[in-house]
Amino acid sequence: PAWTTAWLTPDGRRKLAAYGVAPPQDGVGRRALFGAEAVPCPHCGSARTERLSEFGSTSCKALWRCTECREPFDYFKCH
Repeated sequence: PAWTTAWLTPDGRRKLAAYGVAPPQDGVGRRALFGAEAVPCPHCGSARTERLSEFGSTSCKALWRCTECREPFDYFKCH
C-alpha cells in the first residue's frame, strides 16, 4: 500500500494521543470500528467509550465519546 497505519511509530502514536486523537489499536481494526471493542480515551485513558459515528472529521477517523470524562474524540481507523 501507499501507506498503512502499521507504519506509525510509537512516538507518532503518543503524539496523536496527546493531540486528542486515539491512535489505531493493533489487532483491533474492524472490531473497534463497529463497536465490538472499546477504544481507550486519549484524554483520560478510560476504556469506557462508545462509538458515535463511523466517520469523524475525516473519512479515516471515527467519532467516539468517553463515558467517564464525557469528551468526544476521533479514533484513527486502521488502514
